[in-house]
Amino acid sequence: MVLHASPSCRENLEMKVGAQLDQASLVDLLMPNMGYTETRFNVDCVQRILDHFMLVQQAAALATPCMVEEGQLRNGSADPLTPMTMVASLIDGYLAEVASDVNFKLPKFEVLAATIPDYARPLDDGLYHAIDVYMKAHHWITDNEREQLCKLINCQKLSLEASTHAAQNERLPLRVIVQVLFFEQLRLRTSISGWFFVTDTGGGGVLKNGDGDSDGDGDGDDVKHRVSELEKDCSSMKEEMRKLIKAKTSWRNFTRRLGFNRKSNSCCPKGSKPTAAPSSGTGTGTGTTQHNCENIEVS
Repeated sequence: MVLHASPSCRENLEMKVGAQLDQASLVDLLMPNMGYTETRFNVDCVQRILDHFMLVQQAAALATPCMVEEGQLRNGSADPLTPMTMVASLIDGYLAEVASDVNFKLPKFEVLAATIPDYARPLDDGLYHAIDVYMKAHHWITDNEREQLCKLINCQKLSLEASTHAAQNERLPLRVIVQVLFFEQLRLRTSISGWFFVTDTGGGGVLKNGDGDSDGDGDGDDVKHRVSELEKDCSSMKEEMRKLIKAKTSWRNFTRRLGFNRKSNSCCPKGSKPTAAPSSGTGTGTGTTQHNCENIEVS
C-alpha cells in the first residue's frame, strides 16, 4: 500500500500472511491507513488476511477430520498452542486496540469478532475486554446494538475476574448481567459440590479428596477459605444487581409520573379560565363548564 502495489500483488501478500497468521504479533497487524480514510488502522486488510487464514484452516481440517468435527474440538477444550487459538487471542487483542477509534463501525467490529469460531477461545475475557472498550468509546450506540454486540460473548467462558467486572459494568445490557450472575452461581455450586458431600448414613458434611481419604486440616481450611471467597463474590454481584434493577425501576416510575402530569396539565392548564356556555336562562351553563374542567384535572 505504501509502494502503491497492484491489487493482485496485495492479494498475494495477504494470502501469504494469512497462511502464517499464527506467527504474527499485534504490532504486525496495526497497519495505518494511507490517505484520507475513516479509521486509523486498515481493518479491511486484517479482515481479508483473517479470511485467508480461515480458508487454510478449513482445508487442513478437511484433510485431517480427526482433529475437528462440526466446528468443535473433539477433546472438548482448546489447546492454547494451536494456530486457531493463537490467532483468536491475536484478533481479540487487535479488536481491543482499535475499538477506541470512534470511526470504527459496529458491523465491521462484529464481522471481525465473529470470524473466529467459539471453540477457538478457551476464555472470552479478551473478547469481553474489546467489547467493553468499544462500548466505552461509542457510548451513543443504542440498546439494541449493545444487545447484538454482547451476543458475541459466551458468559459461561468468562473467568471469575471478568465475571465480577461484568456484573458491575453499567455499560452492559441488563440481560447480559443476569446471565453472568446466573452462570457464576452455577459455577459456585459446582465448586462446592465438588468438594463437599453429605453422607447417607451419618447425615453430616464430610470433606474428602479425590482418592476418598479425608484431607488434613490445612487442605480443609484452604478449601473453606476458597468457598468463602466465592460466596462473598456471588453475594456482592447479587447486591450490585439489586441496586441496578432498583435504580432502573425508580427512574422508569419517575418518568411515568412526569409524563402523567404533563398530560393532565395539557388538558386544563393552570390559570386558564373556562369558557362560559351561552346562557339558556336557567344559569347552569357556567357551572357545567367548571364542573367538566374539575373532572379533567382530577382524572
